[in-house]
Amino acid sequence: MAEAWRRKTYYKTRVLVETERVLNPQHQDALLCISGAQLEMLRNLTQYLRRRSTFVSEYHEGYYFAPDEPDWDALQAIVADLEETLMGCEELMTVFQDMLAAMQCVCNKQTSVPGLSPGTSPIVDEFLDDGSMVPGDTHAGDTVADGDRCEIAQLVFWQSWGWLTEWIQPLQTNTAEILIPAAIGAIAVMVGAPILAVPAALLLVFVWRLLEVWVDGSLQDVQNELWAHKDELICAVWTGLATDARTAETAAQEVITNIQGFSAIDIIVFRAMYAPWTFALAARAHANASDWALANVTPGACDDCEWWYQVEWTWPPCPGDLVGDQPCSDYGRPSFNEDYTGVIAGLTLPDILTNVDIHIACEYKSFFGFGWTVGYVTLEYQDVGLAWHALKTLTCTTTGLAGLENENDDLELDIAVPRNVLRVKVVGQPAQGQEDPWPMMVRWIRVIVKPTA
Repeated sequence: MAEAWRRKTYYKTRVLVETERVLNPQHQDALLCISGAQLEMLRNLTQYLRRRSTFVSEYHEGYYFAPDEPDWDALQAIVADLEETLMGCEELMTVFQDMLAAMQCVCNKQTSVPGLSPGTSPIVDEFLDDGSMVPGDTHAGDTVADGDRCEIAQLVFWQSWGWLTEWIQPLQTNTAEILIPAAIGAIAVMVGAPILAVPAALLLVFVWRLLEVWVDGSLQDVQNELWAHKDELICAVWTGLATDARTAETAAQEVITNIQGFSAIDIIVFRAMYAPWTFALAARAHANASDWALANVTPGACDDCEWWYQVEWTWPPCPGDLVGDQPCSDYGRPSFNEDYTGVIAGLTLPDILTNVDIHIACEYKSFFGFGWTVGYVTLEYQDVGLAWHALKTLTCTTTGLAGLENENDDLELDIAVPRNVLRVKVVGQPAQGQEDPWPMMVRWIRVIVKPTA
């Protein structure tokens, strides 16, 4: 840029930001806590940072020079980063929430579960050292050969049953220091292998929550509910494993969450029981043909499982499976306002002989805050004339402050499906034309279709 173009005139109300102080900051990074009103003002003030005249690189008598091209590009990158920061720091909030949950968990255990003590940590360290435990669950993407799915689905159920009836009940008056080694020993017998790679944090939560169930005096009720939903849980895992362990986990948790006889603690316990690491244990037991596995597999147990259709799409990368004119935001997500529509095609149900239950869920960020409807996710079917018709629509209405994650879901039961060729359509809300940030920036969409019971 020639100097003539960089030359700007002072005027009384103009506030200038020195280029050098931004590119070479005088302050350390800091964490700030601001109100919603303050955040609103800051987001609007960033518009001034998109104007070259806001910045001064050289002062002169009666005029000043705005940044040259290299400095301007560097400044705009910083401004873009600031705008994204002002949309909310999801990662940092997640860390804070995890820290809070961990502290609450520790406090709860110190007061309500007598089994925990400082002696727990050395035991966990020992199992981490010998490989019996690992820091986290690494099995989410595990897949299972189709011919093994039914056996593994059965073994997942019998694991959960055994932990309740053969492990926790005989040891329910003992401490976590006894329960943890007992758990490792019991799992080793199940799988027929001494080195297990069990995720430590999940096993600890599992032990703690089981102790809470015992303290609460509801263990027998929990067993009754588990037995009542045996076939449904086996079929959910069997169906989900056709994709991978994470899909099987989601399918099982769909069943668990809707068991009316379960308390909040019971749901936590069973989510830990039906997770990728437990599927991996069942798969190892089946592969090893352990005595326990051979005793707990019934041939043809999944023959009566009806189909259960489930699919989830996650972004980024963008656009992924979504076809349309929708742009990809700075977050790497497909983004929508009134002008854009996206479609995910190629969905086919196994049959349409029975009515179905449809559950649609979506997570997204939004330019708008609490209570704004910003878009719609619709499952549609195609008729013989190739026209598309809605089966079920999820209305996406924001649940928090602008810039934070929103999660909406909706379930509708007993829907007739005229044809089995389906697609998902995503549209923005009419009269919302905002861009960057957009009214609806999608992170994931999940669709579950299963026969009505």
